[in-house]
Amino acid sequence: MQDQPKDKGSSAKHLYTRNLSGHTTDRDMSIESASSEQVIPVISEKLKVHKRNVETGKGVRVRKTLSEREQIVDQPLVREEVTVERVEINEVIEDSEIPTTRYEGETTIVPLLEEILIIEKCTVLKGEVRITRHRREVREPQKVVLQTDEVSVERFDESVDAPVGNTGERD
Repeated sequence: MQDQPKDKGSSAKHLYTRNLSGHTTDRDMSIESASSEQVIPVISEKLKVHKRNVETGKGVRVRKTLSEREQIVDQPLVREEVTVERVEINEVIEDSEIPTTRYEGETTIVPLLEEILIIEKCTVLKGEVRITRHRREVREPQKVVLQTDEVSVERFDESVDAPVGNTGERD
């Protein structure tokens, strides 16, 4: 490629010439010399690099679906129940002998006191309340709804195989 001046008004063309001794000189083509110099054009190339975005047609499509299913859950449950039993005693006691709440195994005994007027005042133990705790285990099956996510992946580039239909369960 020959270098040409940028100015269109100038008609002179330049060549890089190499004489027989190997030295490069800049010459005006309009001047021809009859000397022993040989004119060899020196060509140089320039590279322009550009980049652009190109759609390749490759891609991925992901689909997610939610499915539900019923499952029976049967776990033992603990329930506590109490029975209340009233026991009549009707016994006169001294002020120093007033009973307090006490425990006999799983049974809690609460004294019931009443003061009554007799010729003299005295405390009468009217009775006791016995509260017994019973523990039993019961099973009550219940229906629960479990959900599962299903994901499918579709690749647009058919040359690459990928697993399709991965599923994951929700907690």
